[in-house]
Amino acid sequence: MKKVVRTLATTLSLAMVLTACGGGSGSNKKDSGAAAEDSKKEFGIVFNAPSLVVKNEGEAIEGGTVNYGLINESPVEGIFEENLSQSQYDSYIQQLYQGGNLYNLDESFRIVSSDKVDINYDFENNQITWKLNKDLKWNDGTPVTSKDLAYSYEVVGHPDYTGVRYDPSEDERIIGMKEYHAGQADSISGLEMPDDQTLVVKYTKLTPATQWGAGMKPSLMPYHYLKDVAIKDLESCDQIRLKPLSWGPFYISSMVQGEKFELSANPNWYKGKPGLDKINVEVLSSSNVVAAMKAHKYDILSEVPSKAVNELKEVPGYQMVGKGQFYYSYLGFALGHYDKENENIIPNPDAKMANVNLRKAMGYAIDQMSIAEKFYKGNNTLAKSVILPVFTDFYNHDIEGYTYDVEKAKSLLDEAGYKDVDGDGFREDPKGQPLVIKLAMMSGGDTAEPLSQYYLQCWEQIGLKVELSTGRLIEMKNFYEMVQNEDPEIDVFAAAWGVGTNPSPKESYGNHAAFNLSRYTSETLQEPIDRITSDKASDPEFLAKAYKDFQKAVFDEVPVIPMQWRNEWTIVNKRLLNVDAGYGNGAEVTSTGDWKVTSDKPIEK
Repeated sequence: MKKVVRTLATTLSLAMVLTACGGGSGSNKKDSGAAAEDSKKEFGIVFNAPSLVVKNEGEAIEGGTVNYGLINESPVEGIFEENLSQSQYDSYIQQLYQGGNLYNLDESFRIVSSDKVDINYDFENNQITWKLNKDLKWNDGTPVTSKDLAYSYEVVGHPDYTGVRYDPSEDERIIGMKEYHAGQADSISGLEMPDDQTLVVKYTKLTPATQWGAGMKPSLMPYHYLKDVAIKDLESCDQIRLKPLSWGPFYISSMVQGEKFELSANPNWYKGKPGLDKINVEVLSSSNVVAAMKAHKYDILSEVPSKAVNELKEVPGYQMVGKGQFYYSYLGFALGHYDKENENIIPNPDAKMANVNLRKAMGYAIDQMSIAEKFYKGNNTLAKSVILPVFTDFYNHDIEGYTYDVEKAKSLLDEAGYKDVDGDGFREDPKGQPLVIKLAMMSGGDTAEPLSQYYLQCWEQIGLKVELSTGRLIEMKNFYEMVQNEDPEIDVFAAAWGVGTNPSPKESYGNHAAFNLSRYTSETLQEPIDRITSDKASDPEFLAKAYKDFQKAVFDEVPVIPMQWRNEWTIVNKRLLNVDAGYGNGAEVTSTGDWKVTSDKPIEK
């Protein structure tokens, strides 16, 4: 789910980094009318790839093993259950062995039927009927049943649930969920299982947002395998961490915990024998990617670091395809508190970063286009919004983003009363008191350190004294623990979201959302979020306007500052067939079960 902002080429010196603060702003703007001409393209990044099959050639051999490099700067956490995990790296592995999701996505990324499950939305009767394919089995040979689907709802809604997927405003539309979550009922009365393949989920009101996943838990949890584990212990149990079951083409047959994973063909896969015998997954640092690929160690990578794109394009034996990634990096601000007991966001009007002009000034002080060009070799660009252009109907082209403008930044601070009172070159707060802002930023790769120094220099240029929280960069896991726990050492944090196919901002910016890491809400921000999830959202124009109003509210009130969008490149060895690098919402999308190879070893030329 979360991503580290990736790495800077080693040849880029700190001197080059610091000069970026002095770059001009003229090249950073793009005519909004031109942007509207191609609603899925921004600064050369194309957000239009429903299906993107890498077209390698050759005749497939029987079986074979593929080596998969998972890019991360530290071992993966290893919670292989999507209702419990908070890491996209765990999700990468789970998607590999499951071969994708239980459901399909249509062109607007709505959840629809697949060959694994038939989904019927009955808006008149406020219910969804799920009909599972009777041939689905877990890799231990046990048939998949409607109880496995129902168990996802029961786990997430349980009072002892340890994850963050429970959303009272959406999940409590399911009849009986509120009472179950409060411990007043032993079961969810709105879940009915007329037979082993059918689950009917009844709602007080079935809203259009449900089609994108709101109030829905569309994943399978093997009830027969997990039922004897207390729900409070699921996250740490061996059945989840070491020996998870799979209904997909592969399962985890062995592992070196957090570092290496052997995925073997599931003998009970509903489509028969997968095209491969095994997929070997290995975690590697972004700094080792180029050397590993030149040695043809991996057939495919989870992603290609921006710094390595141009070099890897020249490595023989591989093909590369690119598209806009479901991702944005952002600057977040510590603006309040999350009340876990009542599941509410409570803004703090006295927070150090509460002044909106202070936040805006920090955004305008950074030259995002120079970062994209010098740090990421032109594979990134200025992010204008927290809603991606891939959501064509919802993206607001009128939002220009925080284009580099030092004079505007200074003017905003002057207006807000942040002035240099004692002549030391740094501004005091409006009360004349010293102002020191603490920035939390993740370690990892060879970009983080010079990039952090770049930020500090840019803010110093407008008179703000900013220092690193704890005095140094922070390892990713500790970083997010500190942010989520509202560590007083953090005033500002540089983070990123790996965005899902549900564009709703409710989980990240809603007034009940644990993932609202800035801990900010307001009537102006929440009102369009409520419209997005309302009954009236069945009207496409109403829904589109709600999304656009939300983006304007984010730009005006600045709970976060979007910083970078980026291209996502997939590199595939020429022996590997049927790899689909698209968004997964095309008419025909392949999965890992369809992968095949044309030779025993990677092609080197």
